[in-house]
Amino acid sequence: MRETAGDLERLQALIDRSIEGAGAFLRSSFQMPEHSLSAEQLAAHLQGPLTVALATTTACGEPRVAPIGALFLRGAFCLPSVAQAARARHLARRPAASLTYFEGNDLAVVAHGDVAIVPDGDPAFDELDELQVAAGMESPRGWSGDAVYLRLEADRLFTYARDATV
Repeated sequence: MRETAGDLERLQALIDRSIEGAGAFLRSSFQMPEHSLSAEQLAAHLQGPLTVALATTTACGEPRVAPIGALFLRGAFCLPSVAQAARARHLARRPAASLTYFEGNDLAVVAHGDVAIVPDGDPAFDELDELQVAAGMESPRGWSGDAVYLRLEADRLFTYARDATV
């Protein structure tokens, strides 16, 4: 786990605010807060490469969702890509996005917010790329296009764990 105490504090504050602001149906279906994960539990569970569904919108407001590899670092989902990819182009123009990670009916994480594009040359890119390669994944620097990481800066994050001691 690479999260600092400050990262975990910010993540826990986000989780708490999200639970407080959730509607009645979401609170009921996710059984909040009894089945919500703490920041520490979430960061400990989301180690290594993940597959998430990332939703963006086109210029016409049409939704687009597709699976993509991801890493969880410093309390945020980070996704390798290239600037020329459709989703990266969508997010450069309209940064609002939603992301879901789930493991069957046992665990779900839903995050909404804006995506920051982290270009090659940014120190944050190097840290993400090191983690990506250490996890056995290919660096986007070897892909066709300008390597970037897409970092979801969540303003809402909801978790559900059938077993909240995960």
